[in-house]
Amino acid sequence: MNIFNIHMEFNHEKFRYMIEKCIVKKNKGYICVVDGNVLSQTYLYPNYGNVVRNAFVNTCDSGYIAKMANDIYGTKYTSFNGPMIFEEYIEKPYKQLLLGNTENTYALIKDRLEKDGKDSLNLLYMPLPFVEVDEFDYPNIAKKINEIKPDIIWVSLGAPKQEIFMNRILPYINSGVMFGIGAAFNYYAGILNKPKMEIGPFRFIWLARLFEEPKKQFRRCWNFISVIPHLKREERERKKLNENF
Repeated sequence: MNIFNIHMEFNHEKFRYMIEKCIVKKNKGYICVVDGNVLSQTYLYPNYGNVVRNAFVNTCDSGYIAKMANDIYGTKYTSFNGPMIFEEYIEKPYKQLLLGNTENTYALIKDRLEKDGKDSLNLLYMPLPFVEVDEFDYPNIAKKINEIKPDIIWVSLGAPKQEIFMNRILPYINSGVMFGIGAAFNYYAGILNKPKMEIGPFRFIWLARLFEEPKKQFRRCWNFISVIPHLKREERERKKLNENF
């Protein structure tokens, strides 16, 4: 669905099908997991918006974004968030590569897989230097990725850095589905705690992170809150315009 000036696939089965098809055909592309932070950044920074729009598919990471869509279009969409996607696909028998985060987190992820009786032999890790997004050696990083030949590449650099990273490295890799997955590594590894409270489709991940990382998350929450009225107004105007044609 084209909404809020980007495309998000709310059909979870279609989303899964597109991923599987890309893997089977040895194609390449990247996926943005659109939460309030990503959506606000696409609105505030047009160049970043183009990065998100150039993904081969995006998913809605936020129950509130899904509710916004439902309020405007009368739909019944739900989110398919990063931790859910990571937990589902990390346990599949694909060759997978973790980029970013830390080696300790990688060890914790492997440990959980093994404790749950899952195969961790196809899960590999590649550290990335702690540099600005313009300073990565994309051709050299891609060369190492191409030697590994992963089916799935998980990128954990935080938004908006990870989406820009995927966009810039895409021309250099031969194949693989890249996910900009943010903190999903840490949830799966048990470093961050998933909120136990749920009300319908709302899982309050943002609220748990606000308590765990207040300085970082407050700024992100404020950015999203500040653009919500503009996003809603402009989407209603687009809806009205489309209805008149």
